[in-house]
Amino acid sequence: MYRFNIVFLILSTKTLALCLNYTQNVRPNIVMVMSDAFDGRLTFHPGSQVVQLPYTEYLRKQGSVFLNAYTNSPICCPSRAAMWSGQFVHRTQSWNNFKCLDNNYTTWMEILHKNGYYTKKLGKLDYTSGSHSISNRVEAWTRDVPFLLRQEGRPMIDLIGNASTVKVMAKDWKITENAAQWIRQSAASLSQPFALYLGLNLPHPYRTESLGPNAGGSTFRTSPYWLRKVSRELITVPKWLPMNEMHPVDYYSTFTKNCSSSFTQEEVKDIRTFYYAMCAETDAMLGEVVSALSDSGLLSSTLLMFTSDHGELAMEHRQFYKMSMFEGSSHIPLLITGPGMKAGLQVEQPVSLVDIYPTVLALIGVPIPANLSGYSLMPFLHQTPASSAKYRPDWVLSEYHGCNANASTYMLRTGKWKYITYADGSGVPPQLFDLSTDKEELYNVVAHFPALCQRLDRLLRSIVDYPAISQAVHHYNKKQFSDWKSSLGDRYSSIIANLRWHVDWQHNPKYFEAAIDEWLSGSS
Repeated sequence: MYRFNIVFLILSTKTLALCLNYTQNVRPNIVMVMSDAFDGRLTFHPGSQVVQLPYTEYLRKQGSVFLNAYTNSPICCPSRAAMWSGQFVHRTQSWNNFKCLDNNYTTWMEILHKNGYYTKKLGKLDYTSGSHSISNRVEAWTRDVPFLLRQEGRPMIDLIGNASTVKVMAKDWKITENAAQWIRQSAASLSQPFALYLGLNLPHPYRTESLGPNAGGSTFRTSPYWLRKVSRELITVPKWLPMNEMHPVDYYSTFTKNCSSSFTQEEVKDIRTFYYAMCAETDAMLGEVVSALSDSGLLSSTLLMFTSDHGELAMEHRQFYKMSMFEGSSHIPLLITGPGMKAGLQVEQPVSLVDIYPTVLALIGVPIPANLSGYSLMPFLHQTPASSAKYRPDWVLSEYHGCNANASTYMLRTGKWKYITYADGSGVPPQLFDLSTDKEELYNVVAHFPALCQRLDRLLRSIVDYPAISQAVHHYNKKQFSDWKSSLGDRYSSIIANLRWHVDWQHNPKYFEAAIDEWLSGSS
């Protein structure tokens, strides 16, 4: 009996007949490496020239790189909920980092287990409800309140160690070493196929500890060892629109992310340099998995995948973090290599995280549920795009309902176009970018293509009734905040004043409390 292993990055649905021509006696093992906040544009030219990523390069040369892979929601928990469930986030009501899947939700990993796989999850999972800070929840719930408060620390850099300091993110390294040890000591001796998931926190920014226990992640930390992997001379300083010309939701995001004050070009370049160095450290962890598979004699029979939950703006559009449909935030890596697959493929078809669930099922020969949001990627991996075009759409959907954006956001990517609309589609102006000529997404051309925008909006509404979804999120936010406020009793004023926005809140606490009360009492 032959056994094939799969290092899981990301696959998709609906074409079992094209899945490597495995027989019933050949069931692949699966290993998935999923990072956090990795800009997918670094995995192919020209972004790949900025930082040395040898193991990402290995996957690209040995297998396939998806040039237009997107998150289904540019924030941690909802994006991972989409990946594990194969469903768009509005279908599972994964609205924010606090509200995602139930603990007993059946993911593709559970299906693998039911079908004879030994399954193992290590590291960051973050797809079920109930996690993340109180501050993060309250910021999401109150996004409709008409005030502006800085919710994050100003982005900053932190250089530690020296030229021999490799393990900057100690927690991720420990988990990675555990995964490598398990591969070497246990995987090869199993009598059944296995599925291994490794979730990393890097290159997500670190929590800014000086801002207290409620602080978010606004620190880009690395060592001289990793900075040597970055070609600083190739790093560009992104162009910014003037604040008064920003889209209103982008303005809100920039302000709440504490990016509205002045930055020198060197500050911006430093932040981007440190971020790329953090990506290099992430790549090295992927390398530990590759080495473990090679040392164990499993690499040649392994399907290896690498992806991320979302990207990182790294000061593009005067923002850091994610929570945006701009490319830096929404474009993710997706690389896959394995036995029987063509090497050096570059797939231009837009794909997204929901495609993983059906891909895994197709790979092992399990029937794919008809109600999934995703489609199998297997035809692309075997160079059969004509067949894949028959059943999969030429668009991907991403949506966002959390903090740092004061309206539910919906993005449709198809061909060279990116269409973004907000809330109910009428109160906030939409955006349209031609990515073939405007890669920096600085020119909203909605006014120049009214017929195209109408067509794209009709298509979007056929996929999701986004006005109704936006209203559902609005009602959810009000109820959750009202219940939370009631649970605090007399402690409410003290607690809400000391969340991540505490610096601004202290300037006029009565005004901000009154604004919330007015929002709660409103009929909308």
